[in-house]
Amino acid sequence: MMARSLAKGFTLIEILVVLLIITILAGVTIARLPAFSQDAEFETETRRLELLFNMARQESILDSMEFGFRLTDDGYKFLKFDDGTQSWKDAENPFQARSLPEDLKLAISADGDGFSLLGKNLPPILILSSGENTPFRLILRSRVQETSRTLMSEGYGEFVWDQQ
Repeated sequence: MMARSLAKGFTLIEILVVLLIITILAGVTIARLPAFSQDAEFETETRRLELLFNMARQESILDSMEFGFRLTDDGYKFLKFDDGTQSWKDAENPFQARSLPEDLKLAISADGDGFSLLGKNLPPILILSSGENTPFRLILRSRVQETSRTLMSEGYGEFVWDQQ
């Protein structure tokens, strides 16, 4: 009788097939990494804007000062009204000017007709010490993902994102 040898293990073909499948999955995952990163930037900016607006509202009430919000060429900034000079000054940390990532864009739709504060170059969004603010819609758009969210306020209360 002849003894039959049973080989245990994987053949070269089986190993190559597994490597091919892993390579394809890795390629698909790596191709999607920029989308994950851009989605994270979009979500981070939405949380940051809501937090900064609500902090500015609370600080304006507690410290009896007026805040403003203005878009810049590459982002946005908060301003504080200086009673001594009767002018708007750039706000300090954590309200300092911020740049947006290249794929994000902000737009403002505000109704500032109800406020009449003295001063040149009035910011489009005002957050007043009385608890009032300019009714507005702040639209954050992602150019790459073609999505947008709108931070809004009717003039009183918290600033909230419109769920789209």
